[in-house]
Amino acid sequence: MSRLGGTRLGYFRSGSREIVDAPDCRVLIPDMLETTRQIRRWLETARNIPPTLRHIDVRCGSDPAHQHLTLVFRATERPPCPVDALRRLCPAVNGVSVNLNPTADAQVIRGPVSPLWGEREIWVDHAGVRLRVSPGAFFQVNLALLPTIHHLLEGFFERGDVLADLYAGVGTHGLALRRRFRRVLFAEGSRTAVSDLKATIRTRGIMDVRVSAVAVERGLDRLRDEAPDAVILNPSRAGAREAVLDALTRCPVTKLAYLSCDPRTLCRDLDILRRHGFTIRSVQPIDMMPQTGQVEALALLTRPKQRRRADRPASG
Repeated sequence: MSRLGGTRLGYFRSGSREIVDAPDCRVLIPDMLETTRQIRRWLETARNIPPTLRHIDVRCGSDPAHQHLTLVFRATERPPCPVDALRRLCPAVNGVSVNLNPTADAQVIRGPVSPLWGEREIWVDHAGVRLRVSPGAFFQVNLALLPTIHHLLEGFFERGDVLADLYAGVGTHGLALRRRFRRVLFAEGSRTAVSDLKATIRTRGIMDVRVSAVAVERGLDRLRDEAPDAVILNPSRAGAREAVLDALTRCPVTKLAYLSCDPRTLCRDLDILRRHGFTIRSVQPIDMMPQTGQVEALALLTRPKQRRRADRPASG
């Protein structure tokens, strides 16, 4: 939702941060569509809505009857806002948070998100784990496709020693596959996502996992120390930095899964990995966002087991 240039609730226009108004959408979960309709009503009827209200972020987890709103103000201090009226109109909302983003750039949520009322996060139940997802933490938009993705990953990896889940977010993929490996390393630079991941690990009493709470490119020493034989890469649209790909080639990685949301950066990175000895076994398109031009892809790569220097015969 945006209030810049008039109230609009919908989606970003392709290739921009302009919001296209979508009063009706057959792709959106019906419970959330009803909430957006009530938000429109609130914006039209409530008094004293601050003019600095810039965005309203709506999200839910596995249960669409439990939703969370984040009110984003273009301000440095939280202004008074008639939240009680909003809560009455939106019975599916069980938590409201506030983000103060005084900048004029395109990023919607920037900086800390503070709880205002009710639940502080949403929950996603998958693969025997209840994942905590806070406002501002990235998560896959189409929960129905997670079992399909993880079924493909399970068939590819089978069993292994150490799995490195890079750009891990809240740990969605590594936690789903954890029982197939002796140990799992998570690497993630977002403080919010790391906090969610650690909370999930602690609550579930999950053992034999390690969390590297730094940007992947800053944790390359830890990556080499862990010596993973299997890797999941799930970077942003910008793809993986070449330093990360180079570090992977120095690890005993024999199986690598790359989940990408941009075909161009995927092709660029696959070319680098191929030149370092990896073979592309398959690339599976995934329609994560139906009825849009956005198509994600899961690339599966293998490489022969690398011999250690100590195993190499000495030259005579």
